[in-house]
Amino acid sequence: MTQQIKKAYLLLEDGTEFSGYSMGKSGTAIGEVVFNTCTASYEELLSDPTYYGQIVAQTYPLVGNRGVSRERKESEIMSNGYIVREWCDVSGDGALSLDDYLREQGIVGIYGIDTRRLTRALRDKGYMKGAITDSLQNREALLEDIKKYTISGAVEAITVKTPEHIETENAKFRVAVLDYGFPRKTLDAFTSRGCSLDILPADYTAEQIAALSPDGILLSDGPADPDDNPELIEHICEIIKSGIPVLAIGLGYQMLSLAVGAKIVKMPQGHRGSNQPVLIENTDRLMVTDQNHGYCVARDSVLPETAEILFSNINDRSVEGLRYKAFPGVGVQFTPSGDRDSSTSWIFDSFLETMKEVRA
Repeated sequence: MTQQIKKAYLLLEDGTEFSGYSMGKSGTAIGEVVFNTCTASYEELLSDPTYYGQIVAQTYPLVGNRGVSRERKESEIMSNGYIVREWCDVSGDGALSLDDYLREQGIVGIYGIDTRRLTRALRDKGYMKGAITDSLQNREALLEDIKKYTISGAVEAITVKTPEHIETENAKFRVAVLDYGFPRKTLDAFTSRGCSLDILPADYTAEQIAALSPDGILLSDGPADPDDNPELIEHICEIIKSGIPVLAIGLGYQMLSLAVGAKIVKMPQGHRGSNQPVLIENTDRLMVTDQNHGYCVARDSVLPETAEILFSNINDRSVEGLRYKAFPGVGVQFTPSGDRDSSTSWIFDSFLETMKEVRA
């Protein structure tokens, strides 16, 4: 072990307690407690901006067995806390242990709790706020702090502050990316397909975007409640009037749907993991998707004259994607993979075809 074993606790807002051991920084961390069913890539999960303000529980029982690579060492952790059943204190040559990584970044963690019991509680009752703490001496005061906790200003906190340009050799298209706080692996899908990119602050206006003369616009994924961003939704209302093709993912898709009059509802459990099954409507084709969200577009709010439902979740029939009718735009709830062998990579290819058609 890299530090002395200390008791730690997870306290949920309904009073449920879990007892375990401290990992990472000692102290107290409050956030929305969610679980993720991915079986690997904990480095990616922890640095994913869409987990801003949340405490993430990993359902896979053992994590940390390969340590944190030097390449990922400087990745900023976006979640407020981390929960695992068991962690490995042995890391590979030159790699940080998970415990060291959390401590270096000031993240409170807990291990040794019954994550199956926690997952069942969150699944049955819905996601709850909670706290990881090394002391329950002031339990009632902590419960009050948990109940008062809200995630606010998430997009503003993590969007880029100044524009960034990524040039691609022999670029075929130029794509403007509104950064609402998304995993940067999404960019590889564009650069590998011959797109140069402008990464823009979330509050960029339609006029500022048009000045760049992009062939397409990506409304990126991001954290928290889409209804918390009325100014950004107003910008989107103006963006779609430009006629520039739009691809919207996750939070970007939800805000785009609000901009065209659909409604967003909070889900009882949400979708978080790399194995969410999504049906392509009017076909027998299924996609296995990567998702992290707690809100979705209300099916009965999608008007046929406004949008066509493209995808639905197999498990709960929630709407997973729309094609909008008043402008060349598609939105998806999941994160498509840029890997050409993936079942979702065709979404990027289709967007490139749309940009080509509109430009012609």
